[in-house]
Amino acid sequence: MKRVGTVLSLCVLLLFVIGDSIRATADESQTALQTTSTENLNESTESSSEMSSEINIQSTDQTEETINSKKEVVENETVPTDVKEYVAPDPRTVSVGNSTLSSSVASGSYGQDIVTISYDYSITVIGLAINDKPIIAIQLPSEIANQINNDVTKQQDFLALLTGTVSYPGTTNQDIHSTTNSVSLSYSNTYNSIYVTFPTSSLVLLPGTKWSVSLSFDVGAMYKRGISIPAATGANYPIRGTFTDVGTGLGAISIIVGNNTKTGTINKTQLVLGTYPVPRVTPASVNTLSHLQTNVTGNIQQTQDSGYNYTVQLTINHTDGTTTPIIVNNIPVDSSGNFSTTLSSALEYGDTLSSIVYARSKTNTDYVQSASSTLRTVSWTINPVSAITVVGGATQLSGTATQTSLGSYQVKLQINNGTTYTTSLNANGSFLFSGLPTFQGGESVKIWIQGLSTRTGAQLLASSDFIRTVPYPVPQISLVQTIERRNAQGNWESASSVVTGQTVRYTLTATLINQPATWMNQQLKSSIPAGLTQLSAATLTKKSAAGVSTPVLGVQLLTDTNSNTQYWYYQNTLAANNFTEANTSFILQYTGVVADGAVDQTLAFLDTINGSDGGGTAIPTQSSIASTTVKSGALRFVQSPTQISFTKIPIPNKTTAYSPSNINAPLVIADGRVTKSQWHLLVRESQAMHSTTTSKTVNQAFAYRKSGVDYPITTLASEVYAYTAADDTNVQIPWNQQNGLFLKIGPDININVNEAYTAELQWILSDTPI
Repeated sequence: MKRVGTVLSLCVLLLFVIGDSIRATADESQTALQTTSTENLNESTESSSEMSSEINIQSTDQTEETINSKKEVVENETVPTDVKEYVAPDPRTVSVGNSTLSSSVASGSYGQDIVTISYDYSITVIGLAINDKPIIAIQLPSEIANQINNDVTKQQDFLALLTGTVSYPGTTNQDIHSTTNSVSLSYSNTYNSIYVTFPTSSLVLLPGTKWSVSLSFDVGAMYKRGISIPAATGANYPIRGTFTDVGTGLGAISIIVGNNTKTGTINKTQLVLGTYPVPRVTPASVNTLSHLQTNVTGNIQQTQDSGYNYTVQLTINHTDGTTTPIIVNNIPVDSSGNFSTTLSSALEYGDTLSSIVYARSKTNTDYVQSASSTLRTVSWTINPVSAITVVGGATQLSGTATQTSLGSYQVKLQINNGTTYTTSLNANGSFLFSGLPTFQGGESVKIWIQGLSTRTGAQLLASSDFIRTVPYPVPQISLVQTIERRNAQGNWESASSVVTGQTVRYTLTATLINQPATWMNQQLKSSIPAGLTQLSAATLTKKSAAGVSTPVLGVQLLTDTNSNTQYWYYQNTLAANNFTEANTSFILQYTGVVADGAVDQTLAFLDTINGSDGGGTAIPTQSSIASTTVKSGALRFVQSPTQISFTKIPIPNKTTAYSPSNINAPLVIADGRVTKSQWHLLVRESQAMHSTTTSKTVNQAFAYRKSGVDYPITTLASEVYAYTAADDTNVQIPWNQQNGLFLKIGPDININVNEAYTAELQWILSDTPI
């Protein structure tokens, strides 16, 4: 494997060869440095007595980006399978010595843990000179590093609180913070590492020369500076140390596995405070957070130390990543441990919030910081659609989805998993989709509510789906009942009334009037009224919207055994006879003759229809009734007098005509015949006038006056009135001084004073003269 590097600037080059005879000039040696095989390098790390080593310590400035790019190159090289945990060293890594890493844990005066980490690096090459800045890097456990990363103040506090010693060639152990030892401390967020940077040495270094550092930190002292160390995530706290060099010495050291890199552990699962005199601060509890909430409340859930002031810090991360985390500091805590703050902008669903509790000493700069609380996520409850209104044939859909939480909402509709439509949700929870494709019935509609971000308008949350099948349009059926009678000319005319003996035609027209709609499985039931006889066979016709008529078979004449009445019945079983187009009709028709016994009755035609819609759901039964009155179909007396009185008649000395003093009823005639012809009213004397107490009789005592002319009434019927009716209107026979019945008598031995007489006349109505 070929090593990758840059052009090298050699200050000192020492090449030791054991076992082979190698000679090279300085230029040749540089070439050898660039092409030394991995196998030879492995041999150099496995045996200190047989080692071919190249050392290049270059005093030039490199950016962290450059170093990291070299690190990536090195890490991407192929590692031989027979070498365990070997990575080809970076050209900036010193790898000609031996290193050791150790740690220990001691107890302070309060039983708190004091941790010491020591790292030594010893030269094993004779006569080495280094003109660059060596660095010892101590990589901290992540549990500690996470407390100070990205917080410069805490990093400075952590470094300042470290105790210990350092030494390097030409010196003895010195305090790590000595101002005269030219040693500096720094921290790398990238590698979680403390860097101890030593001064450049111009001495020729002999084997055994070493760089060393011993660092100690007091868990209690750290705790007072807001650095609380959680328990180890494993069985202990892992550490690592390495010896390297860099021109800048800041943040650009690659902690790699090599001869000079060692790993170790702080052998405890939990670094403890013991009885260290500081309050133990625990994470706060934040109350439930809701969408668009601006007030955050919570409780620190611990007893407050009177020597400290307590505050809370909130960290808010937006779910959409529109901002960097928002930090809200110094939220005061009241005596009961409660805190509250009003945010400058509302929270949104999915935002996360964590809190840290701070206890700051009232007398000095000490402060204690809790661990960050568990993330609290902003919630949002969106209620689904609770009800919709939609019917086949409509182009709109409305519904209700009442919300109990603040928010920006919109409603989504999908029809048959196809096109998705959007509308707004009104404040009262109602919504309306209009201008949709016409629903035919049977479509599957899915509706849901979306919650939108007030920041970006993007969807944050959606309710559960509300799925329904659109009802098929309920067929709207128009029932038109027509009753007709056959007139004298043989034509059919509307029958507000009929007469006995008259032929009646009844027609039921059932029409589908709405579209789209389907009327199938149609049932027609048309009751035949009592009083109708001589029925014809009923015909049923299907008439299309275009006016095309098609005969339909299957009409039956059935009897209702409960009422002993007959009815026509039809049940459609053929898909071809289903109604799918508006203005399609069934026309049921039959005729009958009005029975003589139906006079003064009503012919009632009751029709009932039902069936199902396009989905097979039964439609409401619909009924309609039409009726007509029945009159007599004969020429007849509607009314006639039963008693005609003549009172206070003097005994005449000559033939004299006397008008009645009382007639108890008029004489009324009606012609109910369908075909009208002249009728004749005749009268005859059926019983002559005679005494009620004796046997005295006066024959032909009555006359009928017509237009002032008297005609005697005999035992033979004679015409007194003739008339041709135009309709069924009653005709009242005139009775006055010029017309009507008169008593016409003269002197007669059979007429006595103060004697009562009676007689009987017969009125005859005929459609032909007698």
